[in-house]
Amino acid sequence: MRQEPIPVVVSFPLTEGTRATIEGASPLVRILDYPTERIAPGAFRPPPTEEQAAILAQAEVLFGSHLDPIAVHDAATNLKWFQVLTAGLDELIEQGILERDFTITTMSGVGAVPIAEYCMAAMVMLEKDLHEAMRDQMEHRWNFHFAGQLRGKTCGIVGLGAIGRELAKRARAFEMRVIATRHSAQPGDTDADVDELLAASELPRLLAESDYVNLCVPLTRATDGMIGADEIALMKPEASIVNIARATVVDTDALLEALRTGRIAGAALDVHDPEPLPEDSPFWDMPNVIVTPHRSGSIHGYFERAAEFFAENLQRYVAGEPLLNVVGRERGY
Repeated sequence: MRQEPIPVVVSFPLTEGTRATIEGASPLVRILDYPTERIAPGAFRPPPTEEQAAILAQAEVLFGSHLDPIAVHDAATNLKWFQVLTAGLDELIEQGILERDFTITTMSGVGAVPIAEYCMAAMVMLEKDLHEAMRDQMEHRWNFHFAGQLRGKTCGIVGLGAIGRELAKRARAFEMRVIATRHSAQPGDTDADVDELLAASELPRLLAESDYVNLCVPLTRATDGMIGADEIALMKPEASIVNIARATVVDTDALLEALRTGRIAGAALDVHDPEPLPEDSPFWDMPNVIVTPHRSGSIHGYFERAAEFFAENLQRYVAGEPLLNVVGRERGY
C-alpha cells in the first residue's frame, strides 16, 4: 500500500467544500493550487510563469482545463495523470495531448442529465414555436397559430453515450420514437434504451428518418465535419438540428444555407465556431434558430459534482484500480 504523499495540482479556484471533497479522497492527497485567471472559452492559458512551472514540476496528478498540453508536458515532468474538467478534449487534441505519455481522464457523464434536459427543452421550443412566441411577446404582438407535438415524432441521437442515453429516456417519456447511432454498434445490434440502434455507417438512415437530429458525439478526427451539405440534404424539410456536441461537427456554411433556404426547419445551437459567437454572425438574427452560449451543461453545483467524480477517481488511483473515463488514444475520447 502506498505511503508517500500524492501531489495534486488544481488549475481552477476551489471552494472550501470542493477542497474538502478532494482531500477526503485519501490522507495521501496534497493539493497544490495553480494560480490562474478566468479565460475565454476555447482558449488556452498562457505558458506557465516561473512560479507556475515550479508548481507543475511537483505534480503527479493534474486536475483542470485550458492548459496547453505542450507546456504541461515540458513543465510537469513527473505527471502521471491529467483529469480534465470537461467532457471532451476538444482543442487539446489539436495541441497533441494524445501523444503525451500521461493518462488522461475526462468528466464524461457528469453533465449528462442537464445537457439531455437542454436537448429536450430545445425540441419542445422548436416544436411549439416558443422561441417565436417570445419574440412576439417582446413586440406586444398577438400572433395566434397552430403548433406541432412531439408525440409520435422521431428523435434521432447521433452518439449514444451518457448524454444520448439520458436524452433517450426523456424523449421516450414524451412518447417519441428514438433511434440512435453508436460508434461501436454493428448493423442489427439492439439496445434497450432506444427503439432502434444503428451503426455509425447507418447515419444516412437516421438523418432521413428523424424529425430532430441531436448531435451528441465527442469531437474527434472522425466526427469533425461529419454533417455537411450532403448529409443535411438527406434530412426532412420539417426536421431540425440540435447541436450540443461541438460546432465543427457540422459544416457551418452548409447549415446556414439550409436554414436560410428552408431546406431544414430549424436549429438549436449551444456550440459555435468561434466562441464567443461574433456579433455579426447570421445565426443571431435567424427566426428559426435558438442560440445559447455553450451553457447546456452549466448548472449550479457543477464544480461540486466534478470534485466528487475526481475524488472517486483519486480513490481508485490510490488503490491501484482502473480509473473512470480513461481516454482511448486511438478513438480520441
